[in-house]
Formats: sequence, C-alpha cells, structure tokens
Amino acid sequence: MLRNKIKFFSFALVLVLGFQSVATFAKPKKQVRFKVRVENISTGEQVNKSGSKYPFALSPGVYVVSNDDMPLFSIGGKASDGIELQAEDGNPMTLVEKLGSKSTRQVGAFSKPVGSDMPSPILPGQAFEFEITATEGQKLTLATMFGQSNDLFYAPSKAIELFRKGEPINGDVTDSLGLWDAGTEVNEEPGTGANQGPRQKAPNTGMSENGHVRLVVDEFVYPNTKSVMRVTVTPIDSMSN
Repeated sequence: MLRNKIKFFSFALVLVLGFQSVATFAKPKKQVRFKVRVENISTGEQVNKSGSKYPFALSPGVYVVSNDDMPLFSIGGKASDGIELQAEDGNPMTLVEKLGSKSTRQVGAFSKPVGSDMPSPILPGQAFEFEITATEGQKLTLATMFGQSNDLFYAPSKAIELFRKGEPINGDVTDSLGLWDAGTEVNEEPGTGANQGPRQKAPNTGMSENGHVRLVVDEFVYPNTKSVMRVTVTPIDSMSN
C-alpha cells in the first residue's frame, strides 16, 4: 500500500511539474496600444437627389474594445435607446454608460475634433482621434452619426479584428463600415429634412418609424462611404501579458 501511495505521489508530482512547465513556456498574449483616427475627407458639398447641396458631417461617437462580434446592435433587431440617441442626435453617452458596465470591455466616446477643446461634429477636413489598448484576440467596434440624417449611423456589421495571425493591424479599415438605418425615425432627404440634426428644433422630434436596424435602403441618394470618411487604426506600442 505504501509503495502504491509513493507511486501515485510521484505521478501527481510529474503532472504538476509538467503543467508548470507548460504555463512557464506558454507564449504570452500581446497587448497593444492603438491610435484610431476618424476623418471627414469629404470635399466641397454633397448633392442629394433633389439637387440640393449640403456639407457632410460626422457626429461624436462611441467605441468598444472587447471579444464581442457586435456589442452595439443586432441586425434586424430593434434599436436600443443608446443606438437611437447615437443615430438621431449624435449622442453616444447612453451607449457608453450601458456598455461600460462590463469589466471585459473598454468603452469610450470620441467627441472633440483634433485641435478643439469643445465637443462637436467634424466637418470637411476635420478628424476625431482616440487611443485604445487591446489584448490579442480583442476587436474594435465604433459608431458615428451621419449628421445630415434622421437616424443613420456608420458602423461595422461585425467588430474589426485588431490582430491578424497574432500581429496588430495597421492601416485603413473604412471598408469595414456601412451606413445603417436605426429604424427609429422616418427618413427625410439628407441635408434638407426639418427633423434632421442640424435643423431640428429639439432632440427626438421626428416621426417615429418603429422599424429595425438595417443597412439604409430608401429612395434617397447617399455619398459613397470611402469618398467622405476614412478610419485608420495604427499601433503605437506593445507589451506582453
């Protein structure tokens, strides 16, 4: 019996030492700090279907770093109160408060144009910038309102992978973004609607739509995304976990 106990103890010790060895030599996950830049690269004025001209603008927005594929909305689902406020009024703060309740997420707002101390939309030639820290495997999601609309916003359909084959991404990710309709307010022609951000008398004053979140499809004309905005992600420095 004593011999069996000694054998069992020796076997258990080998297992423990083996696991310690694996843990000791396991490749640590990279942790990288990134700069994210959201630019309004539109030139001149946009022209809508009726021939009216308007300046392109992007509102303050929200960003999320997490392991989630899409923490902001469900395609085909009803917009949350936070998405409604972001899409209708360019106000990201409800989303920041609600999404920030999980410790596994890094959540924040970008609201001040580069070079300004005051929150405001960005007009042609202006940009938002913010920094994030992500661990290998985490992804980036963001949303910003198409300012000359009732309830449209730019966001990816799926969170943007910040690492590819273990290496941090570096460059233009605008291709990941689409123009979404929150389905909360009836659309008016961009740049002219009385209930759109620049012209409405008060927040949340348009006709309710009771729709669902989807890529915008209506009778109006919208600018090509890559012709008016650019989003870039640049690694700044890295460390190991």
